[in-house]
Amino acid sequence: MSETDWNANLGGGFGLAEPRHEFFQTGWTNQADSVSQTWYWGFNVPEAKINAFAYCWTHPNLDVVTGGLMIYQGMKLQTLACELFDIRAFNKLGTIVGDGSDIRFPNSMRVEVIEPISKMRLTFDDPARETSVDVTFEGTAAPLMRSNNQHFEQVMRGRGKLVLRGTAYNVDCYNVRDRSWGEPRPEDAAPLPPYTWVTGVFGEDFAFNLGAHDDPARGPEWVGHYDITAETAFRDGWVQVGKEQRRLKRASKITRREFPMCRPISHEITMEDTEGDIYTLTGTVIAQSNWSGWPNANVHLGLVEWHWNGRTGHGETQEVQWNDYIWRYGQEK
Repeated sequence: MSETDWNANLGGGFGLAEPRHEFFQTGWTNQADSVSQTWYWGFNVPEAKINAFAYCWTHPNLDVVTGGLMIYQGMKLQTLACELFDIRAFNKLGTIVGDGSDIRFPNSMRVEVIEPISKMRLTFDDPARETSVDVTFEGTAAPLMRSNNQHFEQVMRGRGKLVLRGTAYNVDCYNVRDRSWGEPRPEDAAPLPPYTWVTGVFGEDFAFNLGAHDDPARGPEWVGHYDITAETAFRDGWVQVGKEQRRLKRASKITRREFPMCRPISHEITMEDTEGDIYTLTGTVIAQSNWSGWPNANVHLGLVEWHWNGRTGHGETQEVQWNDYIWRYGQEK
């Protein structure tokens, strides 16, 4: 039985990531249609406000996979306004993923594992849209595995080349990838406020990840409509201080949003780790687009510029919103 509900580390602490976890996992017993196995990779060019999201989302019990690449510059009003959007919804799992060592989508996106848990290469080429990618990712430290050994995140250094709509950019960035397998991700309507997954990297000496709803004590727009407390709002998180990895034991977040699009424009976070150290960060979203990964939800993706302790870092924001919330707040007044 899983100890998580796919977005929380209910068991506490860390599991152990092994090289075999890089590849397609087998042996799960849950036969639900929504059981998922995923890979997420990303890179950015902060000075040009460019963010890239590469994804492989499999439903192994259905033998299908959804995935591809989106790259956007600045703030977008809709998904297909991205400079590059090419995510294919229906593909045969075995043909695309194989054993996970060389994932190839029909749109030319390819991810090759050079060294498991340590190094991989992302390539893509679309002459018609004058866009190509050749970026190699290297882990800066070991992955941070959840206690059930079915999900990890890892700080990566990405280096390489991007050509976006005919303009060339050097890529030299940090990002946090994630990898998960064997747990259901049901598509049921969720009467919940937005759930936000954010990351930030300030160099190889400090990075963080937080998954949380807004803290109701900080006055989010949805207070009074949803039964969320300060304790239940916090779902998961960690900090990496040098090579040391610590779980968060509590966190408080508020996200400011732009309406009626409901898209995040800034985050304010206070969090405490298991050693008692407290971190206060503010972040501004400098590039953003949405993607409905499944039709019953909308996900706002973005590049965040973080400020902490006199330093600037960058990272990802991914916020999931469901029908009830968008019905309430996503309409013209």
